Amino acid sequence: MNTNIDLPQVTIATHDYNRLMSVAAMDRHERKPHRQFLMSELRRATLCHPDALPDDVVSTNANVTYRIDGGRPTAHVLVHPQDLLWLGAELSVLTPLGIALLGLRVGDCMPFRTDRSGPWHEVVVEDVQFRLLPGEVEPGGNAPDPSGERHDNAWDDLDRRLDNALMETFPASDPVSVIVCGRS
Repeated sequence: MNTNIDLPQVTIATHDYNRLMSVAAMDRHERKPHRQFLMSELRRATLCHPDALPDDVVSTNANVTYRIDGGRPTAHVLVHPQDLLWLGAELSVLTPLGIALLGLRVGDCMPFRTDRSGPWHEVVVEDVQFRLLPGEVEPGGNAPDPSGERHDNAWDDLDRRLDNALMETFPASDPVSVIVCGRS
């Protein structure tokens, strides 16, 4: 595969960007194999408020239909690894394929490798459907906790606290332009 192609534009919701950047920052000393790919995609991304993310852009919690190397269409829900619930139906955003899909629009093609010395593959996004927006209740989110404690907004609260901690930790060390984009 010719890797000297123009890469498609990547648009990432700010909450995904913050969560992935924190994972990449924590893993920097561990030399995770796909960290460099993740960092390069985050650096070139246009950031967008989750509510303004166009409907045809792949984000976490979106069901994306794609083809790899012109093969059969496959569909998965793109999720953070900690949120994996249904093996086989979901795809971690931290896998090479997940990183390649994140932020693409329907019709975009993206080259990726599953390992540094492996062959190049190309993924094409065919469809993006249903996306949970921050503040919406996730399926099964109302199930009672066996301990009797309430954790209705535990993930939202964790994301908010992580966002605040990141802003305090990296206030201007790596400035990022935030472009507010409208729905298409």
